[in-house]
Amino acid sequence: MKTFVIIVFILITVSLEAFPQKNFMVVDTTRAIALKEVIIQAEKSDEKLQKIPASASLISQQRIQVQEIQALTDLSARIPDFFIPDYGTRLTTPVYIRGIGSRIGAPSVGLYVDNIPYFDRGSFNFQFLDLKKIEVLRGPQGTLYGRNTMGGLIKIYTTDPTNKQEGDLRVNYGNDNQIHTMFRFNQPVSKKMQVLLDGSFLHRDGFFTNTFNNKKADGLNTWSGRIKMAYHASRKMKIICSADYEKNDQNGYPYGLYNDSLQTGNPVNYNQPSAYNRDLFSSGLNVNYIGNRFIVSTATSYQYLNDHQRIDQDFLPVSLFYVRQDRIHHTVAQEFTIHSKNNVRLQWLAGAFGFLRFKNKQVGVDFDGIYNTRYHLQNKNKTYNQPTKGAAIYGQVSYPFWKFTVTGGLRMDYEVSRLAYNYDLVLTTSDTIHTNFDHHLQFTQILPKITVSFPLKENINTYVAVTRGYKTGGFNSTFERKEDQTYAPEYSINYETGIKSSLYHNRVKANLCLFYIDWRNQQVYQPIPSGQGAMLKNAGHSISRGVEIELLAMVYKNLEVWTSFGYNHAQYLHYKKDSLHIYDGNHLVYIPSFTLNAGFDYSIYLSNTSPIKKILLNMNYQRLGRMYWNDSNTAYQDDYGLLNGRLSFEAKKMAVGLWSKNMLNARYYSFYFEELGNAYVQQGTPFQIGLFIQKKF
Repeated sequence: MKTFVIIVFILITVSLEAFPQKNFMVVDTTRAIALKEVIIQAEKSDEKLQKIPASASLISQQRIQVQEIQALTDLSARIPDFFIPDYGTRLTTPVYIRGIGSRIGAPSVGLYVDNIPYFDRGSFNFQFLDLKKIEVLRGPQGTLYGRNTMGGLIKIYTTDPTNKQEGDLRVNYGNDNQIHTMFRFNQPVSKKMQVLLDGSFLHRDGFFTNTFNNKKADGLNTWSGRIKMAYHASRKMKIICSADYEKNDQNGYPYGLYNDSLQTGNPVNYNQPSAYNRDLFSSGLNVNYIGNRFIVSTATSYQYLNDHQRIDQDFLPVSLFYVRQDRIHHTVAQEFTIHSKNNVRLQWLAGAFGFLRFKNKQVGVDFDGIYNTRYHLQNKNKTYNQPTKGAAIYGQVSYPFWKFTVTGGLRMDYEVSRLAYNYDLVLTTSDTIHTNFDHHLQFTQILPKITVSFPLKENINTYVAVTRGYKTGGFNSTFERKEDQTYAPEYSINYETGIKSSLYHNRVKANLCLFYIDWRNQQVYQPIPSGQGAMLKNAGHSISRGVEIELLAMVYKNLEVWTSFGYNHAQYLHYKKDSLHIYDGNHLVYIPSFTLNAGFDYSIYLSNTSPIKKILLNMNYQRLGRMYWNDSNTAYQDDYGLLNGRLSFEAKKMAVGLWSKNMLNARYYSFYFEELGNAYVQQGTPFQIGLFIQKKF
């Protein structure tokens, strides 16, 4: 499979280069036909996407709108080797890049929104609001971004205020009573200051019915808003301040019993009401100063998360045990970066980062049925108080030697975490068993990287990179043995080589990357011995290897086509869970064997006298290869595909249209887990269709 993909890529590139390129530029009366040069900021300085020596993807503002990308989960398979399983609520969002990710504990993929770091997966799944672009870097990004970016990095940028008074209102209605309204209003206050307001409301009744009470199991209401202010203090200094708030009220969870032998799931059927509610507030202050020889940037941020989970943990029409979880997180972060301008031979960057985080969590479990009568358990209550602080300094230098450019980077990360833990187990005999501990963990790590790039031609660049990945250890929130209270850090070395090309006067872009990840001490999700919860344990040795391809072409002045493909083979080399369970050679869980995305945008421009100025048709297809749900590889989801489309009619100040997702109503399972000796699955989102209308003013 890998050999075939590589041969296809080489043949495409060679054949494109074989044709003469002069006079290939097609020009109409309004614009030149070529792909725009894309600037990426994920390397902490403005660089052209096709020039940076890394495997990176960018989702533009237009593509976000046209493909109805409304949350992080919508990016699955649209980017090579990028996958997010649908957990059932926004409580947690496991992100996997190149096979690296985590269901519980700290994330393995980093997320920044307008330079605000998002530390907890509970904040990852938020409603997108007026985005400018999304950048995704695959592979470890620890040298510049530190902890927990072992799989890669996602950077989201929202629209900045401008000097033009403008706004728009959009209303979207779809099946299952999906209602989504959004507004945007930009107002210049003075020549130096502008303000941008955004707001959104999303409602849906739900896609799945709980057969126990005949009510929807996954209804959702989300309110979100943002205010963003830009102040141009001088020609060299710009200050941007933003504040975001989202309130999320969600039913959950649409899980049904799963039959491993038949590979099928039952309908949702449980008796106790479940829900997830969250308040999420993020604020940031970004200052950018452009000097004569360097650029200085600072980013100050604060994030508050307050959420409440209520869940029928047995997911059965009988009462066994019911879980209550309440969390409050406060996070403050500060970063300072200084780097050279792009017009000098020696490119350099230096920075410092620090954060302080407070996590408080309370978990209660109410026992009933056999647990109450047989084991004399009434309820258990746990409290967690976990402050964490960390600091880092880092630097990176690039210098050209002959035709080569060598880039070296180094970061020193320091982190200390404390957990004060209290556990009360209340028995039906009125006795209470108390357990508590107060423990510290400390981590220091050096994260190097080296990259060598070489231009084959002016528009074709190659590179080789070796990068160290690292994810901190931590405390398990659920455990039954002393040795399971903590888990150790995990490490990786990422070997990567790639080629990036812009052909036919920038009408075609073709990128290829090969990677191999040597992964030690992997943090593996495991049920605790009783089955009433999960924890992280360290496996011995794993590898992940694969290939990534991205092609984008302006075929004609009105037609743009693209395809991306990622092949990922991730497996345990050595993993002995216990004497009866040895998983050497098994596939890692939640990792599609491949991801495929292909599509096109076709535009029809009408005459100036027509009330409709433009008709835009978008079609895109996502396909994911087989993925395994458990370490034994006995449960799995076969490959499946999703066909999506959108047709819009655009006037000068108004647009209307149709959109649809999963047009062929593919049946698949989006999530699987094991609990109390049973297995459960969530069915994937079915066929959706809707209308939208947008008014600009």
